[in-house]
Amino acid sequence: MQLDLFSDSRDVMLRNDLIDALRSRDVGAGGRALAALAAEYPTDATLRPAQNLLGVLKAEVTPFATHAEAIQAVAAFEHAPRADAISLFGEGPAGHWLRPVRLALAQAATHLPYSAQAPDAHATGLYLRAGDWTAAEHHVNTIPAWRRIPVPLAWAAEACFHLHGLDKAWPLLAELAWLDAARFAALTQALPAPALARLLHRYAREHAATAADFAWFPAWALVAHPELRTVLQGARTPQHCAPELACHLVAELLILERQGRHHDIVEQRKRLRALNPELFAFYMQTRA
Repeated sequence: MQLDLFSDSRDVMLRNDLIDALRSRDVGAGGRALAALAAEYPTDATLRPAQNLLGVLKAEVTPFATHAEAIQAVAAFEHAPRADAISLFGEGPAGHWLRPVRLALAQAATHLPYSAQAPDAHATGLYLRAGDWTAAEHHVNTIPAWRRIPVPLAWAAEACFHLHGLDKAWPLLAELAWLDAARFAALTQALPAPALARLLHRYAREHAATAADFAWFPAWALVAHPELRTVLQGARTPQHCAPELACHLVAELLILERQGRHHDIVEQRKRLRALNPELFAFYMQTRA
């Protein structure tokens, strides 16, 4: 039996035409390509996700009247279309394709104040999804007392990392660890920072039995890398929890050691041991 190569590749050609039109965001060409593929291959698996993405391109995003409306729009324009875009373009290209959609959602939410009951409705998180770090940093600063609230603090740390680097983001990350250790662990493990990833992996392997243990990570990291002292010196929270106090104790010990103040060193070491014997043991190992 001899194959008709043109006939056997017809579906591939029509499918590629449709995907190319969607990739270039050409609504007219996409509609024609969708109709052509559906006419000849009505059961093709490309049709459903392509039709959904074509609907996204045709839709107009207007300013949201309420937080609930914003949440609903994010679900409609972001969550399901992301799976469709991945199925047609692949993981990386899907994110690039969705960026204009995410920017439109963020712009439609810029007038909504931050709501602890609906944080996903705030423009900052939407700008972060779009990779617009500058806009995210600007909008998080409009949230009153954002540095005392874990969600916007995490947003600020992420934007700061991408805009200014890890050293600038360290104080915000440390404060996040003290306020919400689980959120800190999730964020830092997702950041493209190889040196930080290695530290986190080592800490998780040796010391972190639960997500809550990551609250002690800044103090541990300071023991492991004393050069972080100047980077972390501005990190402060109103709660003054034990992990934060331990970090400041380690920073003070580093100064006392350089000054050779033996009596004060002994007293501060006692305080560190009382706060966290395991951290104290790690500190003493580095001084052996």
